[in-house]
Amino acid sequence: HIYYGKCLPNASSCANPLDPNRTEVILALLSGTGVASVLLCAVAIVLVLVLRLYRSLVYRLAVYQVLAAFLYGIVCALQMFSKDDNYQRANTSLCQAIAFLMLYFQWVKLMFTIWITAHLFFFAVFYRNLKKWELVYVLSSILIPIVIAIVPFTTGSYGLAGAWCWVQNWKSDCPLNISTSGVIEQFTLWYGPALVFYAIDSVAVVVIAIVLIRRACKDSQEIKWQQHKEALTQMLPLLAYPITYTILLLVPIATRVHNARSHDPSTLDYSLLGTTGTCMSLWGLAAGVSLS
Repeated sequence: HIYYGKCLPNASSCANPLDPNRTEVILALLSGTGVASVLLCAVAIVLVLVLRLYRSLVYRLAVYQVLAAFLYGIVCALQMFSKDDNYQRANTSLCQAIAFLMLYFQWVKLMFTIWITAHLFFFAVFYRNLKKWELVYVLSSILIPIVIAIVPFTTGSYGLAGAWCWVQNWKSDCPLNISTSGVIEQFTLWYGPALVFYAIDSVAVVVIAIVLIRRACKDSQEIKWQQHKEALTQMLPLLAYPITYTILLLVPIATRVHNARSHDPSTLDYSLLGTTGTCMSLWGLAAGVSLS
C-alpha cells in the first residue's frame, strides 16, 4: 500500500515522500553541520568570556547572534533523533517539540539580524547610536518568536515535513493530501517575513556601503563624521552577519518556491533539499566564524 511519495488505492497512509537513503544523507548534512556550528559557537563564546569582550556593545551584538546560532545548531543536531530505523517518522511529541524549537530559533536569529542591520544603518547614515535600545533588541528577539512559534501548535501543524520536523504542508501524513492551511502557515510564519527581510536587508546594506564609500572618498570634514569614524570602523565587522545570513537564506527560499510549484513529491529536487539543510545549519557556523 505504500510507495515513496505516492498514495495508492486503499492505502491508509503515505510514507515519507523522500527515499530513506536520501533522507539519511539530508539529515546527516543538517545534523552534522549543526554539531559543527555548536562546537565553533561554543569556542567563540568562551573566547568572548575569557577576554571579557562582552563589555563592548559591538561584541555583545555579535554574541547575541552566536548564542542564537548555538541553540539553533543544537536543534538541527536533534533532528537526527526524531526518526526510526527506516526514516519513516511519526508525528510524535518529540518531533513536534523539535519543530517548535526549529521555528522559534529561526525567528530569534532573524530578529537579532534585523536589529544589527537597523543599528548599523542608523549609526552609519544618520549618526544615531541606538545603544539605549539594547534591552529592546534582546526582549523583542526572545518574546516575539515565542508568539509566532506557538501558532502551529494551535492548528496542529507541527510534525514531519519532508526530511525533518517543522510546519507540515500536508494532511494525514500523506504528501499528496496538500494542506492549504499548512502552506499558508509556512509562508505567513516564515518564508514571507524572511523574503521581506531579505529585500529590506539587501537595500540597507547597499545604502550603508554607498554612504560610507562616498564619505571616505570625499574625506568628509563633517564634525559628526570625524566623531563617529572610529566607532563606525569598529562596528563594520557586524555587517558580516546580515550579509552571510541573507546569502544563506536564498537557498531555503528558492527550495520552497521550487517545491511549491508542484504538488507531486516525486519531483522534489534532492540536491536542493540537501543544500537547504546544510545552509540552514550553516547559519550557526557562519556566526561562529564571524565572531572568532
